[in-house]
Amino acid sequence: MKRLWFSFVFLSLLLTAGLGRPGVAEAQTQVQIGAYVLRLANISQKDGSFDVDMWVWFRWKGDELKPYESFEIANGKIESKSDAVVTQDDGYNYPSVRVQATVFHDYDVRRFPLDNHVVTIEIEDQNADASTLEYVADDGIALDPGVTIPGWVVKLGAASSQNHAYPTNYGLRSAGTDSSHYSRFVLPISLDRASAGTLFKGFWIAALSVLLSLLAFRVRATDLDARFGLGVGSIFAASANAFVIADSLPDTTVTTLAEQINFLAIGTIFLSVFVSVASLRLCYRGKEDASERLDNWALAVFGMLYIAAHVWLNAFHV
Repeated sequence: MKRLWFSFVFLSLLLTAGLGRPGVAEAQTQVQIGAYVLRLANISQKDGSFDVDMWVWFRWKGDELKPYESFEIANGKIESKSDAVVTQDDGYNYPSVRVQATVFHDYDVRRFPLDNHVVTIEIEDQNADASTLEYVADDGIALDPGVTIPGWVVKLGAASSQNHAYPTNYGLRSAGTDSSHYSRFVLPISLDRASAGTLFKGFWIAALSVLLSLLAFRVRATDLDARFGLGVGSIFAASANAFVIADSLPDTTVTTLAEQINFLAIGTIFLSVFVSVASLRLCYRGKEDASERLDNWALAVFGMLYIAAHVWLNAFHV
């Protein structure tokens, strides 16, 4: 009798053991999954995250799984979710859950503030691995028409199901492998800048600083207060703009488009001050005509180079 009892226990353990996280079922079940996104908010490139409010639903056959209880946001965390009621829909189990979550995303800010992004909401089952559960994108996945983000154009991409591999067996030695696989539902959402208005709002002060530094060439070199006051004040204004840019970006070694434009402004202002010093020295040597010619050439050349470099950065910066 004891031998029969131990055999029964051993067989039960074999049937309940999985390849990854515990608690998986015996055979693979296809689970149709869909989502209706109600709201996107708090798009933060600095924090690398955004918030989503959505309905998520599941359709499957069988009583072994409860995907509405065990799903998780693989690239984020669920802040809250509503209780689910399972109903029958054409022979399928059907529950829907409202989810509020914070999703993490590594934003590519090289083109900031003209950057576009494709963020994803990725859902997995925390209990059932790919041998037990396979997600299939359902019909009806949509973005609510009321979803708007100031400064961005929001579009929904094509949802898909992927087999995601983790390079670990989560310490389950009986699995016999060093990796585990889970079915992952991926919902991409594209965020495109609505216009270049963000660029203008962020850099009109820098552009004005460059303009003032160039206008200093129309002041006599010997008028020190006006001539050098415009240049030095412009440098401080452009430098202050650099702090505003840094406050909007994450810690990164990448030099963004915004930073390059600001460096261009500061460099142009510095060169204008340098030429003002050279022009002043010409005046001290009694070469007022040469000083005026230098000022006129510097005004034309620096102005054209600044505009050309600005256009090139916006058009060809990757």
